[in-house]
Amino acid sequence: MSFIFRRPRGPLRPALMAIIAVVAVLIVGVHFHIGLEYEFHLFMSLPVLVAGWVFGTVFGVVISTWTMAFWLWADWLLDRHETHEILVVNTTMRFAISLAGVWMIAKLRTLLDDFQTMAFKDPLTGLPNRRAFQEVGRQSLAAAARQGTPFTCVFIDLDRFKEVNDSQGHQIGDRVLQVVSKGLRRHIRASDVAGRLGGDEFALLLPDMGPASAWSYADDLRRALLDLMKANHWPVTFSIGLASYVKAPTSFRAMLADADGLMYEVKRTGRDRILQREFAPDEAAGGPPNSPAANEP
Repeated sequence: MSFIFRRPRGPLRPALMAIIAVVAVLIVGVHFHIGLEYEFHLFMSLPVLVAGWVFGTVFGVVISTWTMAFWLWADWLLDRHETHEILVVNTTMRFAISLAGVWMIAKLRTLLDDFQTMAFKDPLTGLPNRRAFQEVGRQSLAAAARQGTPFTCVFIDLDRFKEVNDSQGHQIGDRVLQVVSKGLRRHIRASDVAGRLGGDEFALLLPDMGPASAWSYADDLRRALLDLMKANHWPVTFSIGLASYVKAPTSFRAMLADADGLMYEVKRTGRDRILQREFAPDEAAGGPPNSPAANEP
C-alpha cells in the first residue's frame, strides 16, 4: 500500500497529470452519452480528488475547473431549455463542493505525510530515526548477505556531550547534534545508511566496505567531525566502534550489538578513539570474534 503515498517524479509526473485530465473529460463524455437521467457527481469527483491527493491543491483546483467547465457544457447541450440561471447556480454549487473536496483531500495528504515523516525521521537532525534506520538497514544487510559482499557497521557516541548540555544549555546541545548530523551527511556515500539512534548516539552502515577500507573511512570521518567541534569551540570528541565483516552477516540486531559493544569498550577505556574488530558472518551475535586483535589509532 506504500505506493498510495508516493509522489510521482520525473516523466511520470506530467504523464499522470495528463491521464487525470483525460479521465475527467471521458467521464463527462459518458455523462453526455447517457444523459441527465443519472447522477454523475460522484464519478466527476474522482479525478478531482485524485489530483488533489497526488499533486496537491493547485493541480486539484485546475482539474476541478477543467471538469466543471466540461460538465457545464455537457449539461447545456443536453437540456438547452434550461435557463442560464439554473445552469450557473448548479455549476457554482458543484464547483464549490469540488473545491472543498480538493482542499480537504490535499490537507489530509499533507497531515499524513507529516505523520509519516515524524515516524521515520529524527526531527532535530533530519537523519533517519532508530525505526527507519533499522528498517532500511535490514534491507541493505539482506542484499549484501545474498551477494556475499563485505559489510561494516559503525556505532558513534559523543564524548562529553552531557557536559556541553549542562554548561552551555540544551539549545547548544541540540546545535552540536545538528552539526554532527550534517558532517555525517557530507561524508557518507549514496549507498551508506546513517541514523540517529537516540540521545547522542549515531550509527552508520557501510555496504561493500571491508575492514581496511572501513578503518580509513571511519578515521577520516572522525577527523572531520573533530574539526567541526573545534571550529565551534565545543569539547566534544567521538568514541567509535567498527564491526567489520568480510561477508555480510544475516542478523542485523546482532551486528548492531557487536558495533555497540565495541563503542562501549572505547568509552570504558578512555574515549576519543576508534576500535575495530573483524567478525565472521556467523559470529554476528554479540560474541567474541575469532581473533582478539583490534585496530586502534
